[in-house]
Amino acid sequence: MVDTNALQWVVVAAFAVSFVLLVAVLIVKTANRRRLVGHQRRRATYMKMLSRHVAMADHQVHMGKRVAEDQAFLDAVIDIRNAVVGPEAEALHHLVDSFGISQQQTARLSSPLKGRRLKAAVALAELADESSAKILLKHLDDREPEVRVQAARGLGRMKWTPAIGPIVDRFSHETPWVRSRFADTLVTFGSSATWPLLAYIKVNHRFESVGPATAVRVLETIGDHSAVAPLMDLLEETADPEIQIAAVAALGTVGGRVAFDSVEKATRSEDWRVRAKAATALEHIGDPEALNVLYDGLHDQNWWVRRNSAHAMTNITGGIGALYAALTADDRFARDAAAEALASAGELMAARERISGGMAATRDFDLVQLVEGREVLIT
Repeated sequence: MVDTNALQWVVVAAFAVSFVLLVAVLIVKTANRRRLVGHQRRRATYMKMLSRHVAMADHQVHMGKRVAEDQAFLDAVIDIRNAVVGPEAEALHHLVDSFGISQQQTARLSSPLKGRRLKAAVALAELADESSAKILLKHLDDREPEVRVQAARGLGRMKWTPAIGPIVDRFSHETPWVRSRFADTLVTFGSSATWPLLAYIKVNHRFESVGPATAVRVLETIGDHSAVAPLMDLLEETADPEIQIAAVAALGTVGGRVAFDSVEKATRSEDWRVRAKAATALEHIGDPEALNVLYDGLHDQNWWVRRNSAHAMTNITGGIGALYAALTADDRFARDAAAEALASAGELMAARERISGGMAATRDFDLVQLVEGREVLIT
């Protein structure tokens, strides 16, 4: 038999515990809300004072140095730092230096706590103060990936060119996520990173794929034309398909007509991925001389090569006409690739309008029939 009194006490105890937990949650939420409101108010006050300081050279900031330990003050400094340039940035730099903020955050980078180190790395990255360059360089090898990324980002924001080589050298052994973030940072250096990247590729492309391929993609994004000739040499020399794909893509983006022969040769690669990428690269180069090569690509054994070749033709002068001609080819795969590309380019809708308006040519009926898979009656 169930003890009714005991059961009642259990219910009361459960209710009491729930009530206490609810009150605790409300107290924590209230405290956090007050803390956040206080933080925002102090931040706004600091920003007003700092703005006056950077705008007026003779304006003095009357705050004790201990204010630098306030996260709201640091946030205000970072906000102002991201909004000013030239003399105003220089004035803020002197203020940051007088408060010892960079030194303070540098000391925190030595903390055994991940969260503390990460906050310090983010702060130093945002401040972009060259006095912290060497410590950020050291933390490119931090045990935490997020800290390594922030260290590289800070070096990139301050355009500290001695860091280019060390960042590039870590491509080969970094995790994919960190490597991609390092690549983003190198782009911010612009053409200053071109030759370190090329030197890295030249030394490493014979031994591994991932690092050199990533370096080539960075060069593509930077868009420095001085990299074109070395990339053409690389494409000729390397047998690694991953590097070949990256090189072909880069040449298509920055090579222009100079790279045409190298990219055209890649359309005859034994690797279908290289051939497919070469078709897209020819589209970017945009030379009408590529049409014959791309027309041959419509007959490739691989679907991606056919598709990329057909799509490329729609964006090259004379390509639409060549695709219409392919609609009557003996190769049904070439016909399908041509029809799909024409439809994507808006030609199917235009052909239907010409048919309905009584102004259609034979090729219009060929396209509609091939897409719809049925006879089109002429009425």
